[in-house]
Formats: sequence, C-alpha cells, structure tokens
Amino acid sequence: MKKNKILLLTTTALFTALVTVGTAVIQIPVGNGYAHFGDSMIYLASCILPGPCAVFAASVGAAAADLATGFAVYAPATAVIKALNALPFLLMRIYLKKKKKDDKILNWQICLMLVPTTLVTIFGYLIAEYIMFGQEFALVSAFTGGWLQPGGSLAVFLILAAALDKIGFKKKVTSQLPIRKRSNII
Repeated sequence: MKKNKILLLTTTALFTALVTVGTAVIQIPVGNGYAHFGDSMIYLASCILPGPCAVFAASVGAAAADLATGFAVYAPATAVIKALNALPFLLMRIYLKKKKKDDKILNWQICLMLVPTTLVTIFGYLIAEYIMFGQEFALVSAFTGGWLQPGGSLAVFLILAAALDKIGFKKKVTSQLPIRKRSNII
C-alpha cells in the first residue's frame, strides 16, 4: 500500500511538471497572451489521476508556469480556472465508472468534455481580465486569441490520448494507484 501511495504522489508530481512544462516551454504569442499545450496535460491528468490529484496538477502546474514566465499577475486566476478545467472530465469519469466504461483515456464521452473545459478557459480568462484590466482589454483578448490556446491543447490531447490508449497506459497506471472504494471522487 505504501508503494502505491508513493506511485500516486510521483504520478501527480509528474503531471504537475508536465502541465508546467507544457505551458511554459512552448509559448505561441496570440492576442494579449500566448497559446501553449499545457491544457492537454491537464486533460490527460484528469482522465488518469484521482480527482483531487488531477485538480492539484492542473492548478499548481499552470500557476507555476505563470509565475515562471512573467505572467505572475495571472497566477491566482489561472490556479482557479485550471482547477475548473479538470472538473468536466472528472464528472464524466464518475459517470463512466458507474457504467464500467472508464478503462480508456479517449472515448466519445470524454471528447464531449472538451467543449465545457474550453468554455471554462475562455470565459474564465474573460472574467479574470475584466476584473484585472477592464472590459475593453478582456474582450479584445478573448476575441483575438482566447480561443486558440484551448484549441491547440485539444489537438495535442487527442493525439496523445489515442497513442496512450493503444499501449493500454491508463489501465497499467490506474491499476497500481490507491483508489478509494466508497467514494465518487475518481
């Protein structure tokens, strides 16, 4: 059991680092911010890790990237928005687990969750920028590039999820992780 808890801790740390690196290393300037592939790692973490661990990896990993790349003003909003990005996947996994269909990363139900998570990103940053910088800045930012960033991550997620499903990655990893039996928290 202790070995499984260490595996969960290291897997969570790995996904946290992947979110940070995916966000910080490849930054494509768009509008007032940048596009990156960190969200694809959030989607993967949300499809593999238990709920609290996926939320941690998403929130801390993305906020750390903001702090490391000169966008510290966004870090608090990013921490909240990226935690919320994980929720659609986690809720769908609860449903799939009840139906005994939570054995793969990629399926049509998970693909549907790409819509609400993208909307969370777009509207989350629209609200955050409205609060921080005002209406005009927020609207310009949302329409000039706010939609590009989640779109790029969506494509990377689909490719990685399909590849990982081919090697049975989720089943191999999740069979080793300590999962609560009586909880709906994935």
